Amino acid sequence: MTATGPIFVLGVPRSGTTLLRTILDSHSAIACGPETPWLGAHQPRSVQGLLNFLRDERQGYCASFGMPREVATDAARRLVSDLMGAYAASRGKRRWAEKTPDNVLFADFLFEMFPEARAVHLVRDGLDTAASTSIIAEHRKGISAWHERNLSLGPGVAVANTPFAALLRWRHWNGVVSRSLEGRASLRVRYEELVSEPERTVRAVMAHVGESFEPGMLDYARHEHHLPAWEWGSADVRAHGSIRTDRVGRASTDLDALTREILMPMVREGPGRVEVSAALASVAELQSPRFRRFMGFVNAFAAPLGLKTFTNWSKVWEYPWVWFRGLSGLDFGSRPRVVDLGSELSPMPWILALLGARVTLVERNRKVEPAWSSLRDRLRVDVDWKFVDDDRIPLADGTADVLTSFSVIEHQPDRRAAVEEAARVIRPGGLFALSFDVCEPGMGMTFPEWNGRAMTLREAEEVYGHAAFGGRGRPEWDTGVLGPFVAWHRESAPHHNYASGAMVLRRAP
Repeated sequence: MTATGPIFVLGVPRSGTTLLRTILDSHSAIACGPETPWLGAHQPRSVQGLLNFLRDERQGYCASFGMPREVATDAARRLVSDLMGAYAASRGKRRWAEKTPDNVLFADFLFEMFPEARAVHLVRDGLDTAASTSIIAEHRKGISAWHERNLSLGPGVAVANTPFAALLRWRHWNGVVSRSLEGRASLRVRYEELVSEPERTVRAVMAHVGESFEPGMLDYARHEHHLPAWEWGSADVRAHGSIRTDRVGRASTDLDALTREILMPMVREGPGRVEVSAALASVAELQSPRFRRFMGFVNAFAAPLGLKTFTNWSKVWEYPWVWFRGLSGLDFGSRPRVVDLGSELSPMPWILALLGARVTLVERNRKVEPAWSSLRDRLRVDVDWKFVDDDRIPLADGTADVLTSFSVIEHQPDRRAAVEEAARVIRPGGLFALSFDVCEPGMGMTFPEWNGRAMTLREAEEVYGHAAFGGRGRPEWDTGVLGPFVAWHRESAPHHNYASGAMVLRRAP
């Protein structure tokens, strides 16, 4: 039976959505034209933005005229149907399809408007997508200088265009659209299968959308398409002219080995390696290419969002160490519950949220709430928060799969109680990932009184050996790194006359 409803091609930018749209547009009954930045609310001037105003605002249509929401929704549906239907009819076709990558964030809106629609979710290898996003091909240069430098993570929120940011978007947007499509008429298609087995894959797509397969669809260059000069994807179709497999696996050559090493945990399915360990901050590590590259990616992500950046503080060691030893081993596909203590404007919990974690921020300073609220809404991530007046964590026992604490424990007056509270909140088998300041007066170190009280090595050993985390013995400290680190640390501020350390612990049964 031939279907009549619209078709939505959904996929992260640079995942092959323009290729699929031109293949569909080559069908005798389907018109799939240029992108529709005026449809979903990834910009204010859109059909969804207008509909939201008509339905929800005090001065809008429904509130002012006393009319039900459905009236406005039906009017918006007719508007889109008339516009897209007129385009299809102008090309002698009876059915329309739509492809706009940013609309993956608004799949719920698309299906509210068109519950009878069929969706095709196109997914490409994450590393290849990151390479294609951050490395601008010659035929795309000059189309948009802004997009060459920046990468949109959501409506009105952009960061520097790096492979790291591209992979964060790949993970987050694919997760958002997958959850939106649950229980709806959708088909997941791999880009790699589309280009390597085009006939089999396109036959499956056509069966899903309720149309017959036409062999001429695969030779899309022989058909007329509207390929606007402002569309990056259109430039690819014009430059290539045929279905090609040479872009599969491009990350292996286009991204250097160090970048691939850093990004691999972000595309992995299932859990990775977690090292239960403790260490003191090392100048050699923080100056290593791996740590510096990771912090470069983190800072390029954080700065445009108003989050903290670090170049000469201890975080340039703490963040990479905790990531490589513990957080990078999380199974982000399982959407772990992460609780972050003393969050302030740290970028790390937001990075974890974009990767798929459900994050709870715990903080004393309520002044950060407007920034958090804005980021959560614009990024569309699963983040909530709790404000506290003491060191108790206002969450039930066994709530957290992971509890992170970056240089917080030195500000807590009762260390034992703080560790017990952390153990209470972490589920058995969950992780406690923390960094801390270290002050050994016998080694000439000092810690400013106004900043709390740094941990001694003995106090750190008590945390490491706590029964709740397996009752291990003393960690094997490399105390030889303390002197060089303190000398480096004091270059950022005279009162930084102390060292740092970190641990990744696993909650015992």
